[in-house]
Amino acid sequence: MKKRYSVAVIMILSGLLLGGCSLITGQSTKKREMIQIAESQKMKVAIESYLKNLDPEALTPNGKIKSYRILKDKLKYNPMEGIIVEIVINRDDRLTIDMTVIEEDSGEYLVATSGTPKELTKLIERDKQ
Repeated sequence: MKKRYSVAVIMILSGLLLGGCSLITGQSTKKREMIQIAESQKMKVAIESYLKNLDPEALTPNGKIKSYRILKDKLKYNPMEGIIVEIVINRDDRLTIDMTVIEEDSGEYLVATSGTPKELTKLIERDKQ
């Protein structure tokens, strides 16, 4: 009886171990896939187009938005569609934009929704008045 119990416990533990390992591997594969998408040229075009809508001179010497950085550790899939991306503007952690980027039928990416901090809005609007 003890032998059957021991074998059953070992089999259950082995199953849990293998299942846990495959779950971790699957999550790291999804994360690598999201990072690859976030670093793609199509994503760069979508983000830079969005930034130029905010500031027509973005990413130029005359623009208020000088640079951006994608926070790779904050990437996640949106359950509805697309990827949730956070970017930091001008290396200032107060200027963080959250956006949902979706893939259109054409294969191009588009920023569908976003949240812009008021500090960034003030920075962009400051010299327009």
